[in-house]
Formats: sequence, C-alpha cells, structure tokens
Amino acid sequence: MALMVLFSVLLIIPKTEAQQRCTKVIAPETQCLLLKCREECFKTLNGFGTCVENPPGSDNYTCNCMFDCPTSPQLPAVDHFNVSTGLNASQV
Repeated sequence: MALMVLFSVLLIIPKTEAQQRCTKVIAPETQCLLLKCREECFKTLNGFGTCVENPPGSDNYTCNCMFDCPTSPQLPAVDHFNVSTGLNASQV
C-alpha cells in the first residue's frame, strides 16, 4: 500500500527543466574592464558579465556575458477538428 502511494505521488510531481544559459561576447575589439562589462551585460541582456582571457595566456581580455537564453515562443494550438464539416484533420 505504501509503495502505491509513493508511486502515485511521484507521478504527480511535475518535472522541471533548468533554464538554458547563453554566452555573448560584448565589444570583442576592446579590452575588458570588469565594472563596465558587468554593467553593460546587466543592462543589455539582464545577465552576468565577466572578463575572460582571450586567447588564453595573453594579456587580452574580452567581456563575456552569461544570460538566460530566450525561450522559443509556444506554437499556437492547432484545431484538429473542423467544426464546419464535423471531420477531424485526417478526414478533411
């Protein structure tokens, strides 16, 4: 009995998905200044900016902005039932 209750509770708990993270280089041609990088990243993409050595081992740093990827718009619901004819989509 307890096993059935546990199983039914697990079926009810919704599955969550983590928000995808995106990265964008801001002003790649300029030397990164951390304060400016964080401010620009937050203002433009509501993200978190950090200076990253580019290429590795050099004295050049670029501003990399990490932010939540835009979600794709939900597709509109498709009416599979043609009300005027009373037929479903496969019969039309």
